[in-house]
Amino acid sequence: MATDVALDIGTARTRLATTEHGIMFDEPTMVAIDTTTGEVIDVGHGAIDLVGRTPRHMVVFRPLAQGTTVDFDVTARLIAGLFDHAGVSKLSRARVVMSVPSLATSIERRALRQAAIQAGAREVSLMEAPIAAAIGLGLPVQDPVGSAVTVLGAGASESALISLGGIVSSGARRVGGNDIDNAIATLLRLRQGVVVAPSIVEDLKITMSSARSRSHGESRTIMARSIEDGRLESVEVRAELVNAALADVVSATLRLIQECLADAPPDLSQDVSAQGMVLVGGHAQLTDLSDLIAHTTGVTVRVAEDPGTVIIRGLQMCLEQMSSLHGLFRQVDR
Repeated sequence: MATDVALDIGTARTRLATTEHGIMFDEPTMVAIDTTTGEVIDVGHGAIDLVGRTPRHMVVFRPLAQGTTVDFDVTARLIAGLFDHAGVSKLSRARVVMSVPSLATSIERRALRQAAIQAGAREVSLMEAPIAAAIGLGLPVQDPVGSAVTVLGAGASESALISLGGIVSSGARRVGGNDIDNAIATLLRLRQGVVVAPSIVEDLKITMSSARSRSHGESRTIMARSIEDGRLESVEVRAELVNAALADVVSATLRLIQECLADAPPDLSQDVSAQGMVLVGGHAQLTDLSDLIAHTTGVTVRVAEDPGTVIIRGLQMCLEQMSSLHGLFRQVDR
């Protein structure tokens, strides 16, 4: 019997679900490989734990950047490792549904599909992330009604207005949560002369940031390594620095949403005005971001419950309703 698998491989996190067991894997998009044998040593948290601890013939990769595959072979090995984790062998004749950013080119889509086939999938269907998210939210994607969804990922952000099973208007940028992390780390290095661990940078973003700079005046003390002498030292980080790091990504997010709404037909614009927009994805929970979007666009905005898993939940629903949703795959899988 064929195995049905849903895969949401993002720049920062990867999620896998099956019809039988639901979500089985929700971990960082990382893979550790033995370069002498090509064997996958570990994926997800296990691969991250090996960073800085492996001999030369073992390497840890992040095979995606800005929502697209940057290393085809490593992506295929990652998918193979995920299949092993889920107990899916090549003999399982796996049928796979995968998400893909709406801004992905035909070459990027083909590479993602071929990576899954190389890993052992028999059949691979692609679905654009905003549509998968809308399905996961239970929105009427196949009805003649406008549903507005904005996906804010680690490497790419996209806003889409969906009606009759397709994207009517959209806006997208290859920016996301990772760009905020990088900007915070850069400002700490330039302004305060320190290097900070990625986990601390992520924590600063979550606890101190405000898209509307409402955290003005707050500060935190962290441990960081001095660039000058390499010693660990206590450093006070002010909210103003963290908020300054948000500026470019927040501005890009507002622009792509405005582009999507500006291109919408009048009738569908009325639907959005009545029903609002939903934010999903990793940095959808950025403090005050939904308020800022609502204030700028005049549209009611809400953040989805558990926004990080909305896309994989939508893909899982696709597995269960493959026959009725076949038309959606035909439009996207190009």
